[in-house]
Amino acid sequence: MTAPESDNVALVKVYLRAQNLEQIGRLEEAIELYEQGVAGRFDSTGPYDRLIAIYSDQGRHGEVVRVAEEAIANVHTHSEKKAWYERMRGAAKKAMAKAPRAVPKPPRPSTGSGTPDGGRGFGG
Repeated sequence: MTAPESDNVALVKVYLRAQNLEQIGRLEEAIELYEQGVAGRFDSTGPYDRLIAIYSDQGRHGEVVRVAEEAIANVHTHSEKKAWYERMRGAAKKAMAKAPRAVPKPPRPSTGSGTPDGGRGFGG
């Protein structure tokens, strides 16, 4: 077995483990393993598809864009599937553009004592 083949076998095992974890509700652990597949430039759709679905459900549009771009670059699949990755990337970018930006809250006035009750103590 050559090195790339053994790497792919390892990535398949990681992907299968991630699927099992996802099925029993251990989502964060599954995400970590799916991300290993993406980082390893896995050439099959599995980890990319699962991460796109999970991140979409969580509203993590920047992550959807990143994973879709990795899929476009690394997955060996048919043109319709590549087009789906492009659509997912485009939809996530649109969602990012529409999402409201967080506005910092104005600073609270200081009481000068460093305590919220002005230094009067409990029951003031």
